[in-house]
Amino acid sequence: MRHKKRHTKNKVRKQTGEQYRDGLRQKLLAHELPLEAVTKDTVVTCMGRSEVWVENYKSILEYGECGVLLQAGSYVVSIRGERLVISHYMKEHMMIRGHIQNITYL
Repeated sequence: MRHKKRHTKNKVRKQTGEQYRDGLRQKLLAHELPLEAVTKDTVVTCMGRSEVWVENYKSILEYGECGVLLQAGSYVVSIRGERLVISHYMKEHMMIRGHIQNITYL
């Protein structure tokens, strides 16, 4: 007598946020796309102690010679220093120059 196979429904597991991000990272790496381009994460790039390039920020909260506060998604980026100026400003990115002393994520 043959045994009949029972047809079981494949259970679809929900992915956790971390599993989703890991899968997304793998796909982006395969296509050589930067993760921040797709996820809209804020990117802060320091060039020595005199320049900071910030991409994908939401808004400027505070700006002065001693500091710049930027809204970056669910957190705030604080750039502190002396003689700070925003030398390049666009909606998606900006360059801050001066004597950079501290960058903090709040």
